[in-house]
Amino acid sequence: MIDLNAAEQQRSSEPIPDNETVPVHLTLRPGGHGPGGWLKRSRDGRALMLDCEFTVLEGPHARRKFWTMLTIEGETAGHLKAAEISRSRVRAMLESARGIRPSDASESAGAARRISSWEEIEGLRFWAVVGIEKGEGAYPDKNVLKAVVTPDRRSWSKLEQLAPAGATPSAQIPAPEPVITSGSRPSWAG
Repeated sequence: MIDLNAAEQQRSSEPIPDNETVPVHLTLRPGGHGPGGWLKRSRDGRALMLDCEFTVLEGPHARRKFWTMLTIEGETAGHLKAAEISRSRVRAMLESARGIRPSDASESAGAARRISSWEEIEGLRFWAVVGIEKGEGAYPDKNVLKAVVTPDRRSWSKLEQLAPAGATPSAQIPAPEPVITSGSRPSWAG
């Protein structure tokens, strides 16, 4: 007999509300293309993207996941524009995770915004604003990454980062001291 009484109740399939700010953990889903195999080829084969999975860390939506594809390179003008937007988004992820104000032009901030491979953003934890992408046809609405909250915003606070597997303290990129902000936090954060 298989007893499922101890299993969790089914979770709601409703999307997280639009504009909700949540702490997330980024997992890259390798696609086998590009340096290190971290990029995924688009369906039409004309663009390379980061396949990002975000897991909410705490609050009423803890353990919920949502996904976003970030175009990194491609052949068309639209791909190039999408790549610019994606690179800005990744920069904001680094700034949020590493406590760097977007306006900080110091040498240490510049060094903290450089990565040697896409693998370095694997496991970042940062504050994200969740959006809702309208479903098409039989596909329901779904959550996507709408924005990243950086240290210049009142709702930002430092999140604990996990050390990359096998990393030694000397191998980590130096980052400036985190900016401690005061102000409002999400109601569930206490």
